[in-house]
Amino acid sequence: MEYQLIRSSRRKTIALQVSNAKVIVRAPRFVKTTYVEQLIQAKLPWLQQKVAEQKESIVLSPHFTLQFSDETLGKHPSLYIDGLPHSVLIDFGQKNVMHNKLAQSLTVVLNPRYKSHALNSAIVSTKIKSQIESWFKASVEDYIEHNLVIFSQQMSLHASSFKVRKYKARWGSCNSRGELSFNYLLKMLPTWVIDYVIIHELSHLEHMNHSTKFWQLVAEHYPEYQSAKRWVQTHQAYLQWS
Repeated sequence: MEYQLIRSSRRKTIALQVSNAKVIVRAPRFVKTTYVEQLIQAKLPWLQQKVAEQKESIVLSPHFTLQFSDETLGKHPSLYIDGLPHSVLIDFGQKNVMHNKLAQSLTVVLNPRYKSHALNSAIVSTKIKSQIESWFKASVEDYIEHNLVIFSQQMSLHASSFKVRKYKARWGSCNSRGELSFNYLLKMLPTWVIDYVIIHELSHLEHMNHSTKFWQLVAEHYPEYQSAKRWVQTHQAYLQWS
């Protein structure tokens, strides 16, 4: 089985990960390649199952920028918003993004000057993504700002500041200065899962690790945290954005 091996001098343990239907091995520098391959063979049935599941998910939900060529056939790209699949629709007029929760659709309104370009062209796809990302960021900032206050008071833990930006491989972070950061792609997740991420990062203000005490604090304020983690793992293939 093909896999990507990522070595790190800081890592002390070896970990297997399946992402985008590809196997990734993260290992300390001292681990021999022969051991990695033995581990791959030992975990082969599990890895093959995960790869197959994610390939199927990717087929069901291909990257939206590749689907605009089918727009004339009445087919629309799909995108997860608030934990549910939404159709991405395109219109022309005053620049805007409109979310219809009932119809589970997101309409991206482009400047009329883009009418002369094909919907699947690079210039239009880039513009569509840019407007969706700006809308993601503004939506998540509003949600975090409101709910961070509520959970901070509940937990008696207060961050020095927070910001929202894009991360490739994390939903949130907390540093030693008490500053919290959140991924604007959280807009793809249900709000109850976002709440877990907020509580997770607030808990790091007291425990800058993932120790037993850390998870006890998370569980105290969010007993369903395991369900939230499982939701993300189950829907991982649908939460891709590049």
